[in-house]
Amino acid sequence: MAFLRGRKSNVTDLRNHPVLSEVSAYWEALRNDNKVPYRADIDPRGIQRALKHAFILERIAPGMARIRVAGQTLTDLMGMEMQGMPVSALVSSDTREAFRRTLEDVFSGPARANLHFRADGSFGKPALDAQMLLLPLRGDDGTVTRVLGVLVHDGRPGRAPRSFHLQGSFLRRINGGEEKHRITSRAPQAEYITANTVPTRHAHLRLVVEKS
Repeated sequence: MAFLRGRKSNVTDLRNHPVLSEVSAYWEALRNDNKVPYRADIDPRGIQRALKHAFILERIAPGMARIRVAGQTLTDLMGMEMQGMPVSALVSSDTREAFRRTLEDVFSGPARANLHFRADGSFGKPALDAQMLLLPLRGDDGTVTRVLGVLVHDGRPGRAPRSFHLQGSFLRRINGGEEKHRITSRAPQAEYITANTVPTRHAHLRLVVEKS
């Protein structure tokens, strides 16, 4: 497992946010025989404290998904009702393709993903760090076509809409297979710290993988 630690760039570590932990624990508890849970298994009462931050995605094409259910956090960030909108609307155009690759990995792996985002600051819009958790779900036919997601951010959202740059992602396959770490070219000065260091092509970054 990896975690994000900021240097002097005001990067906020949200990886251990209690809302993310609650939703992750709920999803893990639904995994009978370590299989991906069904969408029908999700009971809002099981994540009641996290509902404001939660959402459900439906896969519509490779790397593309629309929001079927959206909590208030997405509405506040975008200044509009997000139900029916593509989830990629939250992501800036320069990192949208990287986001789509990660999203497709969640569906096709299947895999769970932690994504770190950054929204630039401007007048009426404070800079924001955000963390997104994506957890795959099976549809009625047994295939992975849904995702239970949750998004948390630091501070007030400011004037809507907000656009987030994907800084990096951490994926873990459900079957216990390979782990993937991705860092985008817009990543702030930060480090992914664990046991074994692997250099990246970005001079100000280190990607490290912890052996479990």
